[in-house]
Amino acid sequence: MIKKITYVLTCQLIMLAFATMGCKGNTPVQIKDSTALNKPQADRAVKTSVPTKSNDEQQFRAFLKKFKASVKNVDKEQLKNMFYFPLQTQPQWTAEDMKATTINPAEGLVSVAEYPKYEGTIFSKDALRLIPQSREDDLSEIDNTTTENYYITLKKATDKGSTLYELQQQYEQKNGKETSYGFVFGRVKGQYKVISYFCPWPLKD
Repeated sequence: MIKKITYVLTCQLIMLAFATMGCKGNTPVQIKDSTALNKPQADRAVKTSVPTKSNDEQQFRAFLKKFKASVKNVDKEQLKNMFYFPLQTQPQWTAEDMKATTINPAEGLVSVAEYPKYEGTIFSKDALRLIPQSREDDLSEIDNTTTENYYITLKKATDKGSTLYELQQQYEQKNGKETSYGFVFGRVKGQYKVISYFCPWPLKD
């Protein structure tokens, strides 16, 4: 199941004459609180039945499968072609961050010419090992009505009305400390691309 950021869908019981009907089951997406960025994924979600996966989700899953295979094979050229440039690499910012400090998204943009300089950091040994092993719990769907400026900024580069998806993985480093990294995927000119990479610290110098 892909977790869906923002808003919880619920099933209501419908009473008909001489019959009671309930709804239950799993959905292709789950919902999590969009304010909990860069925090352990302990968000609560309610699942509901949906007949079919959206076209965006189908396209995204096909892209994700190809992305994971390219990482596993360390196909650098293929991976480069799967990114949208300029690539946003700022740590994810929240509404609270914007109140506390000045956020300049342009500072995190990496051009296609700059990409080789940061490629080894984005695809570290840990990332190369973990991305192919990613699971449903690592995936989130970003609600199209999110008010988080980080996602609103990213959506400006994507097709109108399309859906963003996120892969975030947390792991323990050799020093015993927890860290994380993630990617946001968006549909650009009809095709899904990696439109942002994030970790707890700025990627660019």
